Amino acid sequence: MCIERMVQRTGRGGRKGGFTLVELLVVISIIAVLLTILLPSLQAAKQQAQGTLCVAHLRSLGMSWAMYADDHEGRIVGGVCAWLGIDKDKVFDVPWACYPTTMDGTIQQYGSTAADGAGGNFITLEDRLRGIRDGALFPYAGNDTDIYHCPSDKRMYEGTRYGSSLVHQLYRSYSIQHGLNSAHPKSVKRLSALERPEETYVFVEEPGDGGCFNVNSGFILDGDTHRGGWWSVVSNWHNGSGTLSFGDGHAERRVWQDERTYRLKHLEGWWDFDAYQPDNLDLQYMARNYAIRWDPPWWRDWLD
Repeated sequence: MCIERMVQRTGRGGRKGGFTLVELLVVISIIAVLLTILLPSLQAAKQQAQGTLCVAHLRSLGMSWAMYADDHEGRIVGGVCAWLGIDKDKVFDVPWACYPTTMDGTIQQYGSTAADGAGGNFITLEDRLRGIRDGALFPYAGNDTDIYHCPSDKRMYEGTRYGSSLVHQLYRSYSIQHGLNSAHPKSVKRLSALERPEETYVFVEEPGDGGCFNVNSGFILDGDTHRGGWWSVVSNWHNGSGTLSFGDGHAERRVWQDERTYRLKHLEGWWDFDAYQPDNLDLQYMARNYAIRWDPPWWRDWLD
């Protein structure tokens, strides 16, 4: 009765106030149709903006990486995150970024992959940011922790497949490839030794579950039987593409060509069958533009 009184007409061609129920339903339907049309466009615009910002972040990190080398007689920064016992005062082995670190200086080495309730369960965002600030590139990056995170990386809020508690809410989205001043005996130590810097990628997005580790993004397997496979998964945070920065300072988004690349979200280890993809064009691209050359025939064939 109340609705009928609200929408009733005067009978003399005018309104006493409000809309009829039918008119309200029509308006609601029109709004719903407009939202259906506009939401995908708005979502696409948001993703495009996030992708552009990610490229800017990696460009900044790439320039920071080059500036560090300029200030250290061409020696590039350590490409592996700090682990327990590392001598951070040893100039050439100073890591570009460190593990999450507590206020008393304790390095949380294994926290990000620990199960809920295990040792690293109390890692906070501030611990992660403190680890970034302890890294050698931070002063060259304008003292800005924002550029270490891709806005499309949702692990910071959603966690990983291991859980959604603080220990799994990873912040840093980027890693340096394992061929650049890592523990690998053939890794490049000096900027002058980098072949094809315009084609060799430096920073990559790594969407793995151990974001405070990130040792070897784009690392190609070199086992006796598991050749031609992924070790770390590359990102597809940007509509089937990932962002890379290169040795000459530029950064770009690369659209992956093989659907298996953006289907791979996690790897259990080098035995993972899905990771063995020697015919994957994206894997071949990452191998060709790796910083070092390896000996396995499958690698050599791609480079010839």
